[in-house]
Amino acid sequence: MKKNILSSMLLLAGLSFFTACDDDRDSNPIIQQPTEFVLNTPAYASTTIDLASSTETINMSWSQPDYGFPVVATYYVQVSTSGEFTHSVDEADADKTGTIVADYVQLDGVTTCTTEITPVIFDKALNQLCKWAEDAVPTTLDLYVRVKSCINTASENGLYEIISNVVNMSVSPYYMVLKDALPGVWYLTGGCIGDCAWNNSQAGIGTSLIPMSIVKDFEYDKKTGSGQFEFTGYFPKGAEFKIIKTPGDWDNYVFCGGGSAGKTTLRKSGDADPGNITLPGAGYYKITVDDAKETCTIEAIEDIPDVYEAMCITGDFASWEDKAMYPASAAENEKVSDDLAAHNHIWIYPKEGYLKLDAGSGAKFKISGSWDVNWGSDAFPYGIGVSNGANIPAEAGEYKIVFNDIDGSYHFLAK
Repeated sequence: MKKNILSSMLLLAGLSFFTACDDDRDSNPIIQQPTEFVLNTPAYASTTIDLASSTETINMSWSQPDYGFPVVATYYVQVSTSGEFTHSVDEADADKTGTIVADYVQLDGVTTCTTEITPVIFDKALNQLCKWAEDAVPTTLDLYVRVKSCINTASENGLYEIISNVVNMSVSPYYMVLKDALPGVWYLTGGCIGDCAWNNSQAGIGTSLIPMSIVKDFEYDKKTGSGQFEFTGYFPKGAEFKIIKTPGDWDNYVFCGGGSAGKTTLRKSGDADPGNITLPGAGYYKITVDDAKETCTIEAIEDIPDVYEAMCITGDFASWEDKAMYPASAAENEKVSDDLAAHNHIWIYPKEGYLKLDAGSGAKFKISGSWDVNWGSDAFPYGIGVSNGANIPAEAGEYKIVFNDIDGSYHFLAK
C-alpha cells in the first residue's frame, strides 16, 4: 500500500514538473525576427507640401512588427532624396577620410507606431543632406521616407531589425542656415558654490548655479551637444555640493555623492538620493563631467592660481570703460565663509538682472585700470578666454555673464 501511495505521489510530482515547464515557456516566449513592417502612405502624399508655409505637422504611422510577443521597439524615420539609403549623414560626418557620401538622414527615435514631424524638421534634414547654396534650392523635390524598427542594443549588430517599405512624397523646400548643437551646460550648486544658497532654479543661474566650462579642442556631439565639461575652483573644508544638468531638477541627471570623499554617483529619475558630493579637504580641485560616458571625476590641483581682488568686463556696451564684476562668493554674503571669499575666482555681471547687448557688440574681461591682464575669444555665448584674445562677439539679447579667472572660461547666459 505504501508503495502505491509513493508511486502516486511521484506521478503527481512529475505532472506538476511538466506543467511548470509549460508555464515557464509561456511566460518566457522566444523573440523572433519580424518579416513584415508596413509604413502607411499619408493621405497628403499625392500633393506637394510647402515646407516654408505649412504650419501643420506631417503625421506618419506604421504597423507594429511581429517580434513574437509585445516588446518596446524603437522606430527611426529615415529621409532620402534618392531612395538609396546607403549611408546616413551621421556616418558621413564620422568618416575622417571624407569618402563616405550621405544619401539619407535618420531622425530621432520614437517608441510608438506614429509620429508627428514638423515641416522644419523635414527641411533641416534636406538641407543637411543636399547642402544647398542659398540661391540653389529646388522649387520641388521628391522625398523618400521609410522607417527602421529595432529593439535594445541588438540592432547595433543588425539583429531583430527590420526596414519598412518606402513612401514617396513631394515637397517644396527652402534654404536653412544649419548650425551644430551648442555644447550643453552643467551647473554646480551647494553650500560652497557661488552665494552658497543651494538655489536650484532659473533665478539661481549665475549666482547659486555656476556653469561648468567647455573643454578646449574637444569635439562635442553635433546633434546633442554632449561631451566633456570642466570646473576648476577652490573648495573650503567641509564642502558639499551637487552637479545639475537641468536647473530646477534635483532627481534626473544629477551627480551626487559616491559614498566617499571625491567620489560621485549619477542619479537618474527614480533613483534614491545618494547625498551630496564631499571632498577630502580644503583646496583647489578640477572636476570633469563627461555626459556622453556618464562619468564625473575629481582631482586635486597643486598649482595655486592668482587671486584677484577685483575683476572687470568692458566692451562696446560700456564704450570700453571698465565695469566692475561682482564676486560670486562675496565676503558680504553671510552664507559665504571667509575662507571661500578669500579664494573667489568666479565673477558675475551684472550683480542683479541682465545686461542687454546689441548684435556684434564686442566684450572682454580684464583687471581694473589696465590692459596688462585681459581675456578674450572669438566664441559666443561661451568659450575659453585667452590672454590678449579677440573681442567676444555678442549676439543681440539679455545676459547674465559668468567668468572664471582660473581657466578663462566664460558664459553669456541668456535671460
